[in-house]
Amino acid sequence: MFRKMVNLAIALALIVGVSFVGADSTPKVKAAEAKLPFSDIEKHWAKDEIIKAYNSGLINGFPDGTFRPNDVVNADQFVVMMLKAFSTTTNGRTEFDMDWILELGDIRPDIAMQLGSLVRKGFDFKPAKTGYWAKPFIDLLYEISFLSTSDEVFPENYAVYKKQIKREQASYLLGLWYKKYENVPDPYYAEFITTNSGLKDFNNFTNTSVKNYRAHVLLAGIMAGYPEGNFYPQRYVTRAEALTMVQRLRDKTLRTPYKPNLTGQYYAEVQGNIYLISDKFKYDMYKSITALAKKHVTKGYVSLEALSLGVYDSEETADKNDFLIRMNEFDKLAPIDLSVGVGTGTTRSIGMVYPINKKMPYAASYFDALFDLLSGNGKGSELKVKVISIEKTVGIKPVEFTFNGRKFSLLAEKDIFTLTMKY
Repeated sequence: MFRKMVNLAIALALIVGVSFVGADSTPKVKAAEAKLPFSDIEKHWAKDEIIKAYNSGLINGFPDGTFRPNDVVNADQFVVMMLKAFSTTTNGRTEFDMDWILELGDIRPDIAMQLGSLVRKGFDFKPAKTGYWAKPFIDLLYEISFLSTSDEVFPENYAVYKKQIKREQASYLLGLWYKKYENVPDPYYAEFITTNSGLKDFNNFTNTSVKNYRAHVLLAGIMAGYPEGNFYPQRYVTRAEALTMVQRLRDKTLRTPYKPNLTGQYYAEVQGNIYLISDKFKYDMYKSITALAKKHVTKGYVSLEALSLGVYDSEETADKNDFLIRMNEFDKLAPIDLSVGVGTGTTRSIGMVYPINKKMPYAASYFDALFDLLSGNGKGSELKVKVISIEKTVGIKPVEFTFNGRKFSLLAEKDIFTLTMKY
């Protein structure tokens, strides 16, 4: 229910005050009247993708009826294709695709609402009438904080966008978009993919932040290597390749996600995402944590997030807190009964967060069961007594102690305690 209300608010933000003119009023080239929209694509490998992109209004050809699929694109042309992939044109009006905006509302409600504000200000997917033609599109990237003005790869400098774009730069833009507006992969899993991609030249990226999202585009299936086993990060992107990439970015059905061989690896799949777990002890603890939740939390709602879980009074409260976190409104968060999880990546820890007043109507028995798990050898009640004695004096500076040969720390902050076991 809460998400439906949020999506309705976003939809209204987009609709109010919208008045658009078409994104591209240039008539289609005469070749559109023929069987194929362009005269030079009949035998090209991307013929179907080019036709689809043309029919959707994503691309246009040249006055001579050609598309020139093998011409190299500049970064500004690539960015415009990316943005237009998330637009729709109806009766000469071009706007952000409402379906995408509503999808985005679940992932990045702050960005979805910001786009609604920009729509009302008149962003119309049209090139600048004077000066640099791509300025409105490039400016938008910084207005919605997709890129920072001091970004290492694409700073707010129009000269950068006027240059031809390489595959490594394309992977940076596409991977960042995927991470910000669609999904955040487990960094440890992304690192594993980078190391185990099977691509011979996957380390030939420039040694800057341009290499940060190379695993993301493989994982998502937005970009891939070539049959001979290379990625060619330094190769320039052609028009045909660019439109193929951005169509995959928009349409998940066009993707073929990369799936590495995970034989011998410890991992968990949560909400469709793979999370690698660095060692067997942590893996066993995670499995026990989730199993105990199923056994002891008989009322309320258990929310799974990465390698941790939280106990709430209802799914609606969990969704509301998730929304507030994504909006960076932490002061408005509803109280949570308890949260517990294992450290991500190679972090060797298991942590539990619980309220100082210990009011946990939905997680009380789970709380005791977790003490048994953390203590080892069924000494949960003894560990709990020790922790309660430390609670009386602990502050934001953690108190470290050892119990049953295991190392713990406890700290207090505002209205919560955090108990961590390190191994």
